[in-house]
Amino acid sequence: MSDNNFFNSLVVKFIMKYKSPIILVLIFSAVSLSLFLGFAQVDKKKIVEVPKKTGLPDTTFTLLFGGDMMGHQPMISAAYDDSLKAYHYDHWFQFIAPYINKCDWACANLEVTLGGEPYTGYPQFSSPDEYAVAIKNAGFDFLVTANNHSQDRGSKGLERTIKVLDSLNIPHTGTFSDTTIFNNSYPPVVNIAGCKIAILNYTYGTNGLIVKNPNIVNMIDSAAMIRDVKKAQSMGANLIIPVMHWGVEYQTKENKEQQLTAEILSNAGVNAIIGMHPHVVEPVKYIKTNFKKHQQDSIPVAYSLGNYISNQRDRNRDGGIMVRLTVSRKNNKYSIAAVDYLPFWVWKLESYNEANNLIKGYYPITKQKLGMLPSDDSTKAAVFFEDVKNIVTQINEWTPQQ
Repeated sequence: MSDNNFFNSLVVKFIMKYKSPIILVLIFSAVSLSLFLGFAQVDKKKIVEVPKKTGLPDTTFTLLFGGDMMGHQPMISAAYDDSLKAYHYDHWFQFIAPYINKCDWACANLEVTLGGEPYTGYPQFSSPDEYAVAIKNAGFDFLVTANNHSQDRGSKGLERTIKVLDSLNIPHTGTFSDTTIFNNSYPPVVNIAGCKIAILNYTYGTNGLIVKNPNIVNMIDSAAMIRDVKKAQSMGANLIIPVMHWGVEYQTKENKEQQLTAEILSNAGVNAIIGMHPHVVEPVKYIKTNFKKHQQDSIPVAYSLGNYISNQRDRNRDGGIMVRLTVSRKNNKYSIAAVDYLPFWVWKLESYNEANNLIKGYYPITKQKLGMLPSDDSTKAAVFFEDVKNIVTQINEWTPQQ
């Protein structure tokens, strides 16, 4: 018999023997206290420890960066559709768009103005608005606009470019109509899977063309960049990634100025650096950081991604790479867990290709599409892919299966 059952039996016997109200009250009180203590003891045994919420679950996501979106005169001509009497670029991206869309967020460098007619190529670019439409349709979520061609059409071209991107709902940064807009919108912070990512953008210059008040083109300046990094940190950015327009054109190795600038940014607290401008691919390296709050002691720097689409046909200039950053969230802390790249060669098609049912245009082609190229083009593409392999040696190539 349990202790509780024995005690209850004893109480009943006392009640039957003694009819006094006082005794009954005392007995009732004792029973109540016993039951209360018993229940309390049982409840305590049933308590289950519920783990405290630790925030967002652990996960990974991917960021993609593409290089220079150029707009040479032959490109403008190739984009014109005689039958529609309009410009059309969407088909140019058909072989590369699936890779862009595999990633959670993608960014590229718009190295033309959308300055309106007359449309012109080098040296002062102004491309049709349809170019930006196709870039968005291909899967790019964000464009940087601070480069040496930002001022090609003066203040009107700079401001019109901004207005067109805004009208197309394409987020962007790097150039600004005035100081008020700059102060209110820079640095932009994008939210990917709960992660706040600040995107910075700077250029070494604007080909000697003066940026007139009140317009702003972000220039590479150590004090300004450190100030912007600190502002991003104060805004609660989990990751900070500057996109730099720097280096020497057509040099397949970074120079000391790029290295010094990368070191300044790294020690200020950025998490990765993406480079544009040289129109050729340069190395992707890890450099040390002295920023104590980082999860790791080094950050990745892609010194130049090369051309995304252009009319440049010389060796090393006829293609580029996309760099993919895999971001990890573990215990509410974010870090760049992996970096890889996808090389592509730009196939310039000058007339209708019956074998592949392709009209004239500029098509970024990955290794997996080499078989569709004519013999001469296939040879040039193979040389490009081998050159990139010898330049980008510190990170792995992104394969289609990944």
